[in-house]
Amino acid sequence: MLHESDLENNIKITDTDINFEIIYNKNYIPQQYINEIKKANVLIIPSEGFRDDNDICYFPECTSEFYGFLKNKKKIQTEICIDDDHFQTLELHADIIYIATLMVQYVVLPIVINLISAYLVDKVKSMNEDSKSINVNIHIIVEKNGKSKKIDYNGSVANLEKTMKVVEKTIFK
Repeated sequence: MLHESDLENNIKITDTDINFEIIYNKNYIPQQYINEIKKANVLIIPSEGFRDDNDICYFPECTSEFYGFLKNKKKIQTEICIDDDHFQTLELHADIIYIATLMVQYVVLPIVINLISAYLVDKVKSMNEDSKSINVNIHIIVEKNGKSKKIDYNGSVANLEKTMKVVEKTIFK
């Protein structure tokens, strides 16, 4: 049986000043697509800086696949915040699935949680693994009424949905 303290050890929630407007003004945002990006309620944003080079922006290796999965969902509007010429991936070979950082409007958070869980269950099945034995690392920045919170989850795929459902209900209380 999963104990509540086990869930708490996998999650960290912090206040952040990052919001949609700040993301729109980042150097990596392709200005030719800014109108489409501003219509989105889910943004896939790159990690900034690698080693000592702050100009490098990168995504985890499964980002293209994940973006394609989200892009086809009608209940959310998803965009990736980089153009094809600057898209770079970082492959970390481990038993951890790294998901790109998401910027999400609070109203679609429950949908996004369900979609991430579905994507990960399918991914784990394609790897012929058990969801309890594979970990996921994900960062979600949630904005509601001008305030933002950052959710950092690092734990098993099996516990993600249950943990995130608790967070979803309590994040802005």
